[in-house]
Amino acid sequence: MTVELPSDPQMQAVIGVFRQHLGEPMRELGAAEVRTRRAALRSSVPPAVELAEVRDIAVSGRSGEVPVRLYRPQDGPSAGVVVYLHGGGWVLGSLDESDTFCRVFAGITGCDVVSVEYRLAPEHTYPAAVEDADDAVRWIARELAGDAPLVLMGDSAGGTLAAAVAQHARADGSPQVALQVLVYPVLDHRMATPSYTERGGKLLISADDMDWFWSVYVPDVERRAEPDASPGLVEDLAGLAPALFVVAEFDPMRDEALDYARRLESAGVPTTVLHYDTVAHGFFPMAGTLAVADNAIRTVGLAVADACRAGGAVSRG
Repeated sequence: MTVELPSDPQMQAVIGVFRQHLGEPMRELGAAEVRTRRAALRSSVPPAVELAEVRDIAVSGRSGEVPVRLYRPQDGPSAGVVVYLHGGGWVLGSLDESDTFCRVFAGITGCDVVSVEYRLAPEHTYPAAVEDADDAVRWIARELAGDAPLVLMGDSAGGTLAAAVAQHARADGSPQVALQVLVYPVLDHRMATPSYTERGGKLLISADDMDWFWSVYVPDVERRAEPDASPGLVEDLAGLAPALFVVAEFDPMRDEALDYARRLESAGVPTTVLHYDTVAHGFFPMAGTLAVADNAIRTVGLAVADACRAGGAVSRG
């Protein structure tokens, strides 16, 4: 099957490299092999940004310690605290793989960034990742943020977790979330939107890969519609934190992100959507590799800084 490529030439080059190393269906490779190959690809990254402090911390969670990494751009009070939840289909990703992005983002925002290494499937199935994310966010809000604005940020599977934790915060009345940044989030297990048909071929991820991720992460099919697994299916969205979306055109999850954004706005939640037409799912953290990613990271970073200065308000875009 011929798959349409994004028009961005740098994105095309990245897709070419991924196809060489991860072109097979992920279900055929298995979790361990995909992790090894992806980590090798991510090892060729630009020099990291130097910050005032980078420190690993073990957060006490309900099921044991949750490793997090604090990125502090400068000495003195922080403009805000960003909790970052990496992508990877709840199967892939790590603190080390997210290191360059977090350094860059901390430098742009002037905020402390805290990256969370939640438990991964298949070793730890749903709801382990949600529990770790929730426990880490509450600890960070209590022990690190204090009175500083708190931002939840996640891409892809991390966007699922960020959206779920934002819903928990609304239900519980704490912690107060200034902004939720959802970068091409996975929000609906049904995989039934038109973009799954239009953009489901293999670029950096395929519809088949997503089906495998769901089967590994939530093997109990009946539980996939639960709010913590598919936060996009929650009916009442009023009162949620302001939201900023990053959407890639060449993405099977494009339409579920756009639908959630529309529904948030209809519910009175201040919502901004940044739609990038020339790139594929997975582009955003590629600082130093894609010019579009560099621009998107800076745009989102400045929006986060503005939201922190404004106490949580985000301008509409």
